Amino acid sequence: MRRVVEPGSPGHIHTTNIMGAAYFIVLERKIDGLDTIIDGKSLAKTSAVLDAIAPKLGVRPISEFISIDPKQAAEFMDGDVGDIKLPPLQQFSAEDGLATVRALLPRPEAHPVLHDLRGCERILSAAAQHGIHWHLEVDI
Repeated sequence: MRRVVEPGSPGHIHTTNIMGAAYFIVLERKIDGLDTIIDGKSLAKTSAVLDAIAPKLGVRPISEFISIDPKQAAEFMDGDVGDIKLPPLQQFSAEDGLATVRALLPRPEAHPVLHDLRGCERILSAAAQHGIHWHLEVDI
């Protein structure tokens, strides 16, 4: 599988809407015994809807947690980035991610993605306990 990203405004990467895309959590370092696997497909599919309600809930939209190491992005583009200046990898606090996830969980718009959001909550709760930062990546 390959990750797909489009460089956007500095410091933020926007995903393309590609069938079969999935979001997954990348922790800045491993937590022994923690399974960080989530399906992520429904999360990617409903992200636009979730992003639209996030500001009304006073939290950061889920897609704003997407980032990728510029070296990985260059690899994806077979090293040909042309004049594109790739933003640096961004890491986010687990608490910020938890605020978004927990605000979205009770919303009816989140019903199709509850399994993914609960997986994110589980992983980010562990990351918060260990003081570990994270970001989302896109896989197709």
